[in-house]
Amino acid sequence: MISDYEERCSSTNHIRRTPCEQQKTMQEKISTIIESRGFSILIQLFILASAVVFAFDSGRPTPDPYERYFEVLDIGFLILFTVEYILRIWGAPKKREFVFSFFGIVDLLAILPAMLFLLPQFRMLRILRFLRIFRILKATRFILAVDRLTTALDDVKRELAALVILSLMLVYLAACGIHYFEKDTQPEAFGSIFGSMWWAIVTLTTIGYGDVYPVTVGGKIFATLVALVGVGIIAIPSGLLASVLTEARAERRKSEETETHGKEED
Repeated sequence: MISDYEERCSSTNHIRRTPCEQQKTMQEKISTIIESRGFSILIQLFILASAVVFAFDSGRPTPDPYERYFEVLDIGFLILFTVEYILRIWGAPKKREFVFSFFGIVDLLAILPAMLFLLPQFRMLRILRFLRIFRILKATRFILAVDRLTTALDDVKRELAALVILSLMLVYLAACGIHYFEKDTQPEAFGSIFGSMWWAIVTLTTIGYGDVYPVTVGGKIFATLVALVGVGIIAIPSGLLASVLTEARAERRKSEETETHGKEED
């Protein structure tokens, strides 16, 4: 007969996990914590606090008695976001895929400038302090519509690439045209094709700052045509994204209805 002690020992040995299984279980626990609602809210609060501190930091005088407090806060945010980044890599099933993903790169950009600024050889580069603004991009992780938007952009990436190439061609042609009509009348603004590209970009995007504008009859007629083409250029990507987002929303509703019917049948 087997004693109670031997039964307990055999039971313990039977359920004992290997180091790999323990590590996998730990990764699953970390992943569950990271994706939890409470952790998401906490990170959002830190992102908001970091953005507020960054805004206050931008208007400080050069000799500032509160500079040390801002540095302490900055180091605190750096530690928090670094720990979060490490935990996300540790809990990711495919670590390499996460590191090179959009959110992985955003998380890295949120901490990398501050890390470099702590090094003595980089402290003179004030641009590194400004690059802390990338931390606000971390908030896109918690916007549900971002997933649909990235999917929509991926679906129409070829069309958008073709549109970018077409837009660059139109900018060049618009700059050449306005340079031809205005080079003699306004040589300081349209004396070269490269100098005319500023006007071409502003007009094609329908912004129209008004800092430079044609004064000749031919230039005005040409500018009118360019502005009309610009309206169409702006409308094309909007229509593409609207169409793809509508399809994605319809597919999501269909999948939700299918899951609901499946649960009701069960």
